[in-house]
Amino acid sequence: MPIAELELSARTTADIEYRIAATREERASAFRLVYKSYLEAGLGEPNAYRMRVTPYHLLPTTDVFVATLDGVAVFTVSLIIDGRLGLPMESVYPDEVTTRRERGVLLGEVSCLADRRSQFRGFFPVFLRLSRVMVQYARRRGVEELLVAVHPKHARFYRRYMDFRTIGGQTAYPTVRNHPAVALSLNFDRIDRERPKAYDTFFGLPIPEEQLEPQPMSRADREYFRPMIDPRFTPAPLGSTNGFSTAASALPALSVT
Repeated sequence: MPIAELELSARTTADIEYRIAATREERASAFRLVYKSYLEAGLGEPNAYRMRVTPYHLLPTTDVFVATLDGVAVFTVSLIIDGRLGLPMESVYPDEVTTRRERGVLLGEVSCLADRRSQFRGFFPVFLRLSRVMVQYARRRGVEELLVAVHPKHARFYRRYMDFRTIGGQTAYPTVRNHPAVALSLNFDRIDRERPKAYDTFFGLPIPEEQLEPQPMSRADREYFRPMIDPRFTPAPLGSTNGFSTAASALPALSVT
């Protein structure tokens, strides 16, 4: 039976596995989930592949995190570490990104968050557990600050549950059909000093190193997914506002709008 037809509410979070996507099938499952979520929320356009793939997904500095049930993604989020294409969100928040980069801060952007919450009532603990994997992985890779662009009505969630701080005002985001977004930041040095309530949730119990090994996409998989990139997604040059990127694919938690 297809996952869409399963009564997920009858399952428990104990059935779910959390990992860094390592195979073509795992990534494809994540990309299909993002595509479906974006389309239903009016954030994306239909395509023949029924996947949402960005130029950043093909980079060795990007990893896709998945919570899976019976091998199918029920929650996914991507981490894009600052690299050859820069970060997606600097197409609309260039100053906020550039000033941090110029200070030598290694940045990572949270992107492409999507879930099956309408089918599975245990969304919140799944979000927390997969986010825990993602943030610990980011720190292992040397990331010093996480950035995210979210819908303004969800900024409070990030501030309350993960202690993000607002760094950029509301603006329209072209690649999610001009829905509004605000920019948020989570600086690891700051939370190490302040120890907010969320600190132990994400860092209290270290994840074994073998579960946080990078899973770069193979050359064969890069060629497989490359045709699926929407040609409208043109990464902005570093420090430039020219061109559109995929930053607003960093969807707000609890909703795709």
